[in-house]
Amino acid sequence: MNYNYCSALTTNRKAIQSSSVSRHLKYFLLPSLLFLLLWPGGSVRAQLQVPGLLQQRYDPPSRQGTILFFIQDIQRATGISISYSSSFLHLNKKVQLNGTEHTTGSVLTTVLQGTGIQAAALNGKIFLLRENSQTQYYTVSGFVREAVSNELIIGASIYDPVTGRGTVSNAYGFYSLQVPDTCIGIVFSHVGYETVAQKLPPPDDGQLDIHMTIHNQLQTVVVSSEKDSVTLQAGYLNMPAGYLSNFPALLGEKDVLKSLQLYPGTSSSLESSSNLLIRGGAADQNLYLLDGVPLYHTGHLFGLFSIFNGDAVKDVSIYKDAFPARYGGRLSSVVDIRTKDGNMKEWHGKLTVSPVSASAELEGPLVRDKSALSMSLRRSLVDFYGSTFRNQYGKYYLYDFNIKLTQILNSKNRLYFSFYKGQDKISIPSDNSLHLSLNEEYAFAWSNITAALKWTRVINPRIFTNTTLTYSRFYNLFSQRSMITQSPDDSILVHGVGVSTIRDLAIHNETEYNISNNQRLSFGGGYTYHNFRPTAYRNNVNAGEATHREAPKYYMSEITAYAEDELSLNNGRFTLRPGLHFGMLAQSTSLYSSLQPRLMARWNMKHGQYVQASFAQMTQFIHQLTTPIINLPTDLWVPSTNNIKPAQSFSYSLSYQKQWEDHWRFNVNLYYKQLNDIVTTNTVLNIFDNSDLWEKKVIAGKGYNYGSELLLEKNKGRLTGILSYTLSWAWRQFDRLNSGLQFPYKEDRRHNLSLALKYRLRPRWTISASWKYASGAPFSLPTQIFPDFDWGRNINGFLDEFYSPFNNRDANYLPYIAKLNNYRLRAVHHLDLGTSVTMGHQRIKHVISAGVYNIYARNNPFIVSYDQFSFLNYADVYSLRLYQYSLFKTLPYLSYTIKL
Repeated sequence: MNYNYCSALTTNRKAIQSSSVSRHLKYFLLPSLLFLLLWPGGSVRAQLQVPGLLQQRYDPPSRQGTILFFIQDIQRATGISISYSSSFLHLNKKVQLNGTEHTTGSVLTTVLQGTGIQAAALNGKIFLLRENSQTQYYTVSGFVREAVSNELIIGASIYDPVTGRGTVSNAYGFYSLQVPDTCIGIVFSHVGYETVAQKLPPPDDGQLDIHMTIHNQLQTVVVSSEKDSVTLQAGYLNMPAGYLSNFPALLGEKDVLKSLQLYPGTSSSLESSSNLLIRGGAADQNLYLLDGVPLYHTGHLFGLFSIFNGDAVKDVSIYKDAFPARYGGRLSSVVDIRTKDGNMKEWHGKLTVSPVSASAELEGPLVRDKSALSMSLRRSLVDFYGSTFRNQYGKYYLYDFNIKLTQILNSKNRLYFSFYKGQDKISIPSDNSLHLSLNEEYAFAWSNITAALKWTRVINPRIFTNTTLTYSRFYNLFSQRSMITQSPDDSILVHGVGVSTIRDLAIHNETEYNISNNQRLSFGGGYTYHNFRPTAYRNNVNAGEATHREAPKYYMSEITAYAEDELSLNNGRFTLRPGLHFGMLAQSTSLYSSLQPRLMARWNMKHGQYVQASFAQMTQFIHQLTTPIINLPTDLWVPSTNNIKPAQSFSYSLSYQKQWEDHWRFNVNLYYKQLNDIVTTNTVLNIFDNSDLWEKKVIAGKGYNYGSELLLEKNKGRLTGILSYTLSWAWRQFDRLNSGLQFPYKEDRRHNLSLALKYRLRPRWTISASWKYASGAPFSLPTQIFPDFDWGRNINGFLDEFYSPFNNRDANYLPYIAKLNNYRLRAVHHLDLGTSVTMGHQRIKHVISAGVYNIYARNNPFIVSYDQFSFLNYADVYSLRLYQYSLFKTLPYLSYTIKL
């Protein structure tokens, strides 16, 4: 449907409601009327001066009502004709008298206050007129939703096509836009949705809620009902759930964090790991939010998959710079993940099965258009392969469970409740067939639990607020059973168990005040109660001989507050967003506070171009002490104390973006980040060894990250794809390491290149390919290695064994390292191919996905170490070498999905 949008002098306007007055009188307006009133001509003067027309006695029947009510009642009670134009007079606006009005003029003055309209008497009638320069604005607000599911749409553009001014829907689908009273329609648009041109309702007619249809949703052959286009701005990316299945994935598992790694500035620490690294920062410097709840561990299967089930996710947003003031607590990035609200129209389900996992999803209305349920479950299947498989290779399983309830209380109030539980459990027996000859049995178990209760409220058309109560718990356990041989006839069984837990309880509020189309104010704050228990350890050497060490406990209060003002200047060409974030961490022995300024400036140029610059200071009150190899759940989270200060970062960025309609997008970024008081360990850390204070093993230092990013993306047409490149440097400097000299950080990757393409052969058949390349990781190669005779106790020609998961018996040696990270490992790269075919009809669909990971069988380094292997014959000792262990070569995948 097409609308003829118009301004003050366009057509489609009601004539002034009096046939005796020319329709052109409303364009003479008040200056013309005043001219007539002051004209000395006697005949005209006599006509204008109708005694008592605005002073005539009138007692209103009520002090409350609409403008139309009082106009009609004056005409009924006094017989005076009142002429006006409904094109600029909001007749349904509710007004209130103060009780002192007893004449027609005083009543009209009160009810017309603030409208820019005045009452004037002419030829025995009253005319309601306004000045030509007086344009009235009113606020249109509401929610933007999907037409099929009633899900809220984030980031939709809403604008007045005449003035060009607009806004976007927030994280809850709410928008607020001020439009002139001369405009009859506004436009709603979003990448992936059909544009909606909506005629405006009368002012004060309630919220204007809009339902948008996904592209191709109305075609005869429906391929997908999920949006798969990315919203990208400098330093910001929003990715819908439908995008996750665009390109091949390891074992066919849709992974939120791995999909983000296709874009510049994002990478992983290891091949095919979901461990997200942003611009040279550490994994603990990313703030992960699941429906507003912070998470402390995001990996399944030692980081090969993330805990975010693609079937439960609605969309994910990542901020790499230009951080909004509402975010704080981490140094590198914010990853904000929101789960599906649930379909409020009808019930739908989905089941996906692959050789390694199965997942199910169910969503639908509890009360149509009022409340909805969304629920999903994912579980691994490898532990069902039989007892022989479990005994040989160990037992492992994982699961994720998500549930979300959405309740619309009324047009202004909504409630959301979300819950997540994830669990990993793995056990490796000593007599396994993994080529790991162990004298120990290992067991790992870790889990996340989150819950959030959110209340959103539209206070008035310009003010939107949400209040969230959250709970988070991270728990991990490590168990080891070791048989220590003291002599050929004597051995000791040692069973050790370590436990670490984190619990958070928090309440937060965020409020948005749309002052005008050119200014939006955001403010809020929150309180979080932290309960950290980093390490608790116990073992039983022999019956009756037990060692038990309780974990140190930290009870902390974290208080945050923020304010931000977004200004649109120079007719929308220049956007300025200053902000300030305050954070404070208080515990019994220490108190830290921080003021963190933020600033973003953007200059919008012609032809879809803009330049953006930003600055952000961030403070991180908690630290993660990590293992140097893989993403284990035993990485230790510790708070800032008297001896360990909070870490800080100062980020600067400069960006340029060019967009050609909705088809092509080019983006280039330059960034520099300085890090202060970041921590590392000065020894090989046994996470559950709390025999000494962990603070003694931690040292603080500085870091510098800088680089450039380039992106070229095509997001429409049969062929879509991404080309991204990152050139980066990441340095660290500690007084007590590397002689105080700076050295490359372990996550420094000089070059990162990604190319991903998707081609739609037919409406129901797509093929895709992705190639990723990353420079080799830094590695500390020793200059010399010496036998450690003291530790090895070389007595009677025998060396004590040092047990490792990678060999049976190896002699212990001491390396001499002249410089840290002085060597580069081999580069990591792999080519993946995939295809997806959709079958079925409108109601039931079948999707078959297949592909091959690492099609040319590249041996990428997963773990590298220098070892000297020896076997049962002590004389048969291999030379000391640098060994590379690879995890995956060519690996096919196949999955089947049924959608109802």
